[in-house]
Amino acid sequence: MRFLFLVSLILLASPGPGCATDDNRGTVGISIAQLFDDDQLPSHRGPIVILQAIEGLAAAKAGIRSGDFVIAVDGVPVPGRELSAIVQQIHGPVGATLRLTVVKPDGSQSEIALVRVPFPPHVNPASDPFSYTVPGSWAADLRYHFPLPWTSKLTYHGFEDIFFSPNFRETDSPEYHSFLFFFWLDGKHLLSAEQLQADVLTYFRGIAEERGRNYGFTPDLSKVSATYKEDSLASPTFGSAPAHAFSGQVTIWDTHGKTITLNSEVRISDCETPDHTAFFFAQSLEPRDGDMWKRIDAIRDTFRCKR
Repeated sequence: MRFLFLVSLILLASPGPGCATDDNRGTVGISIAQLFDDDQLPSHRGPIVILQAIEGLAAAKAGIRSGDFVIAVDGVPVPGRELSAIVQQIHGPVGATLRLTVVKPDGSQSEIALVRVPFPPHVNPASDPFSYTVPGSWAADLRYHFPLPWTSKLTYHGFEDIFFSPNFRETDSPEYHSFLFFFWLDGKHLLSAEQLQADVLTYFRGIAEERGRNYGFTPDLSKVSATYKEDSLASPTFGSAPAHAFSGQVTIWDTHGKTITLNSEVRISDCETPDHTAFFFAQSLEPRDGDMWKRIDAIRDTFRCKR
């Protein structure tokens, strides 16, 4: 039997419809990847593997470690099932119990009961010169370093942190495909609107190709677009430092093989240093006066160039 990584997700996001509400949802603190089984299952969807057990949360306290396999959730086998359905099972109300059937790398198997706890906020590593805070109900990917895995054409040096709204995956939610990310780049890169458009186009064309590979469709890259204009704010700031502010729209391919057009906002600041440039990108289907943007703005405004 041969397993390959199919798709990964950090399980600090919200549940699907009909599960816990925003006010009482909880987490057990794991990040997972679903494995691709090309020998056995018609769906090719295998077990899930633990990428990370967040220190101090229920899974890590119970002895779950990176590299462990989960073969059943609350007694329901994992192989052959869609990841989204598994995620809906894993999430639930704070204080409720979740049972994971875990297989260790040595082959030993056990059922582990975990009690969901409130989501801790995401904070960036203390070693970073800057700081920010993102609500724990948002999902977080692991930090990506340039060149980014989905495109080598952005020739910057630095890294990206990316976060997804609680109902990012739910097509019937106003939060669908609302997400944000920070860049921390070496050197000064105060981009024009034209250069920003070109870079965002490169970024999302790379994402489209990666999603096509992962979800079995062939994206037409000519349908990916990005348009920005510099905002005429009196004194835009980001990280408590002067900034350039841009607004516009991006058309991208979602994970269902469809194009969607998102409203987008960008802040760029050199943090008053010649050594680095901080970027904030936010995208949402909601119009700029929607509730999602109030939440996004609140996250943006936690960023500080200096601790």
